Amino acid sequence: MSSFGNSPTLSKEIGPVTVGQILMMVIAFALGLVIISAAGFTGVLVWVIVAIILYMLPHLAGAKPATKAVFGVLFVVIGLVLGAFVIGPAFAKDNSTTHITGNGIDANITYTDAEITFTATYSGTDTHDMVICYSEVDYISFKNAYLKNNINSIPTSAMTHSGDTYTGTVAVDSSKLYYVFLAFLNDDGKVNTSAMSHVTLTYFDYHGNVSDYTVKGAIWAVGMVAVFFFIVLGVTTFMRMRLAATRKKMEAQGRLYPQGYGRCNFCGAIVLPGQVNCPKCGAYIDRPESMKPHKKDYFVCSVCGCEVSPDMKECPKCGAQFDGEENVVTHKDGTSDVSEETKTCPNCGKSIPANSARCPNCGKKFE
Repeated sequence: MSSFGNSPTLSKEIGPVTVGQILMMVIAFALGLVIISAAGFTGVLVWVIVAIILYMLPHLAGAKPATKAVFGVLFVVIGLVLGAFVIGPAFAKDNSTTHITGNGIDANITYTDAEITFTATYSGTDTHDMVICYSEVDYISFKNAYLKNNINSIPTSAMTHSGDTYTGTVAVDSSKLYYVFLAFLNDDGKVNTSAMSHVTLTYFDYHGNVSDYTVKGAIWAVGMVAVFFFIVLGVTTFMRMRLAATRKKMEAQGRLYPQGYGRCNFCGAIVLPGQVNCPKCGAYIDRPESMKPHKKDYFVCSVCGCEVSPDMKECPKCGAQFDGEENVVTHKDGTSDVSEETKTCPNCGKSIPANSARCPNCGKKFE
């Protein structure tokens, strides 16, 4: 497939690719970024899905393996830049706030170099203890932050409670990035994750470089997609090369026609190896010279136009009997014809044996 669909616009070539291929690569690129950003996690399933999309859409448009390889490299480079320096930092900034609300909690957070302090007012009905929870961020992959360890919460003894107002402070390392949120404890003393307030990153007073986290996350996500993409590309390319080598070997053995010669040029019917005339419309199958025996080693049956080797006593196509002399055909009624003389086919203008009942070049039948 060298073009995309039947549209002249999509089939228009721009250098080594077509407009359709460029369009499909743009769609694949956008889908890949959306899936990586929107997925609630990064894992083998997400990586494989994105890799297959990046491979299949350009493939359906007829892109060659080299084109797909270049596209894969471009996705890696552009994806890394966008994830590390555009999408990731924007996600961190959009999810960083000093004001947290949700589940009846209205809290203000203060960040300093060494601690996080919050003051929250609770208007709900939960009677359990409220705690401030935090966890160090491991990396930020596009629009997802992944934590380095389990959720930590400050002990209730460090909290003060006056009416509906709660106050608490937790010591943190300002050189690290944290997830911070407020929640209630269950009866067993564990955090009730279903009653958490909105999560926030401690981005405002973070003294490090957020790109340290976003670069790591982009490399992890895009890198794993690239691994699976090039595995798919390598395996499929290897299989296609093996198939092409096998076909070439079968063509050399005469077991298959070369590509483009497996169908009749007139009606499109399938033509099997060894068939000289189309089984559907009767048109002559003009095989390439590389598949024909040397001219001195065969003659043409004057009844059906089939190429016949000199050692054959009967035409493999129509069954005409030969008497053993080159170009002499013995018909079933006992008469014989010699095909040394030639005539011009009125249809294609080729020189053909004078006693041919059909032109071996164009398939024209004669009265």
